Amino acid sequence: MSDHAKSNTRVGSPNTTIRVTPTGVVPGAPWSLAPLVPNSVTSERSEQELEIDLEKLEQYQEFSAGINQVLQKYEAAMREMTVRFEILDKDLSLKRNRNPIHHIESRIKSPASIYDKLIRYGKTPTLKNLEEHLMDVAGVRVICSYVNDVKSLMGLLRRQDDLEIVRVKNYIENPKPNGYRSLHAIVRIPVFFMDSKQMIPVEVQIRTIAMDYWASLEHDLRYKSVTDISSDEFAAELLACSKTLEELEGRMQSLANILDSKPKKDKKDGKKAKKRS
Repeated sequence: MSDHAKSNTRVGSPNTTIRVTPTGVVPGAPWSLAPLVPNSVTSERSEQELEIDLEKLEQYQEFSAGINQVLQKYEAAMREMTVRFEILDKDLSLKRNRNPIHHIESRIKSPASIYDKLIRYGKTPTLKNLEEHLMDVAGVRVICSYVNDVKSLMGLLRRQDDLEIVRVKNYIENPKPNGYRSLHAIVRIPVFFMDSKQMIPVEVQIRTIAMDYWASLEHDLRYKSVTDISSDEFAAELLACSKTLEELEGRMQSLANILDSKPKKDKKDGKKAKKRS
């Protein structure tokens, strides 16, 4: 613990809290003390930090001590789901001569983020409640080129009979009021361990490059700007930007449809034509 942290803390004072900065899923994360509002438990998502009252420190330590083994299951499920999409992309590339997936992102929630979410849900932070009430501990985000690719990939997922589609939220057909668009699904995927098979939930987000562009910048504005972007003026502008991108996306999809409807030229025939000329 730094001298600076010690000088800013009075042990035993009612407003003393602990700031936890988890290092991935490794227990024994670094700790520093910081005075805060009494009885506050807040998560700083951009830095994945958690501020906890000293009274709740023991509860957090107990929760985080046994979390590694649980998170290992979710990490395995995340990898399995990522591979599923990679296989689909490769198969579509061979059979349709194009890759619908631009790139894939994945993440595992940090122990601090999981603890904080359970508190916000009104649940006691235990590993049992983690597995029973949180469905987005593991996440996979698939970025596609076109809207039709999003629909196609979701359809292909539904056809995989060993997956359980728990729920789907279609924010493409029904955007959020702020303009956010994406397809969200909770999918249970079978993961085989040494002595068991378990169906582990993974949050899957499928969106286009344009949707991801808007969501990324909206997040950056919301969490990094010193200005309040919840005002009507900012909200209206964000919504307008989303609609502009949606219109552009539709035009690009139309161009792609035109190209897809035309017969594909054989590359070998093209080479022969060049040689004759």
